[in-house]
Amino acid sequence: MAADPKQSEVMRQINEAFQAAESKLAKLREAVERNTELARANGKAAFLKDKKEQTHRELGEAVWQSIQQGRLTLPPGFDRFLASIAAAEKAASDHAAQLTDLLREGEEAAERLKVAKPPVAKSVARPQTVVATGTKKR
Repeated sequence: MAADPKQSEVMRQINEAFQAAESKLAKLREAVERNTELARANGKAAFLKDKKEQTHRELGEAVWQSIQQGRLTLPPGFDRFLASIAAAEKAASDHAAQLTDLLREGEEAAERLKVAKPPVAKSVARPQTVVATGTKKR
């Protein structure tokens, strides 16, 4: 018995659609793999950049400590950087002092409130009562 021509045409269309879907899936898989590799490379670059910046910070701290201890002097061209660091440290110190003052004032205010008001006994919760009884009328 010969195959029905309509079934053969439908099977051919199904096969073509399946092959097209497989091709698109393969392209998508390649794109995902490429993007994954790019993301890994980008992540590694960011990690290396952060590590470099951390190393620069550590070097700067070591140099600054050596300068403060008098073991190292920098050429005159670095005076503006040293002045900026000193100003930043002074600003941070002033800010910390302000915070300390604010916290102390808050503690003093809390102590005054404790002394000014005797503790209030908590009231016992009353059982809730039903406000509306019966069924709704429509």
